[in-house]
Order: sequence, then C-alpha cells, then structure tokens
Amino acid sequence: MTPEEIQNTIEQMLGVQRQIQESQIRNTDNIARLESQIQANAQYIQENAELIRNNREDISSLKEDISNLVVEVAKLTVDQREKFNQFYGYHLSADSQRLDIVERLIKVEQEVAQIKRQLGQSS
Repeated sequence: MTPEEIQNTIEQMLGVQRQIQESQIRNTDNIARLESQIQANAQYIQENAELIRNNREDISSLKEDISNLVVEVAKLTVDQREKFNQFYGYHLSADSQRLDIVERLIKVEQEVAQIKRQLGQSS
C-alpha cells in the first residue's frame, strides 16, 4: 500500500469512528430523554394509582351509605304501609259508624214523623 492509500484508509477509519461517536452521543441523549420520560410516566402512574385507591375507598364508602339508605327507605316504606293500612282501617270503621248514625237518624226521623202524626190525629 502506498502512503496515500494508507492515509485514505486512516481517514475513512477516522470518519467511521466519528460517525460511531456521533451515533453514540445521539443514543446517549435519546437514552437520557427516555429515562426522563420513563421517570415522569412512573410518577404519573404512581399518582394515578393513589387516586384510584382513594376513589375505591370513596366508592366503597358511598356503597355503604347507599346500602344504609336503602335499609332506611325500606323501613320507612314498611312504616308508611302500616300507617296507611291503619288509616284505611280507621276510614272503613268511620264509614261504618257513619252508616250506623245515618240509619239511626232515619229511624229517629221516622219516629218523630210518627209522633207528629199521632199528635196531629189526637188534636
């Protein structure tokens, strides 16, 4: 090999080495950016995991509250049904008492009319 060919070969090798070094620098920068993004994503995931845990606790508490409310509403419904039945019973007994009073009133009116007729005939 001539000194010029050796020189060219060395220059080519140095060019390849420079490209490799530049590629390594780019790769190092890319790796640093990726590590930074991974770290940010990990923190984001951790924060979201905490929010999810808190939401689960809130949901569990709300489910318990709803269950308690359902029980209370069921009790109130039974109470209201019992009161309705009681009032309906009062209404029915009041109706029968009213009918009894009306029947008695009619009898009294008939007796008064009969007494008036008897008094009218005796006069």
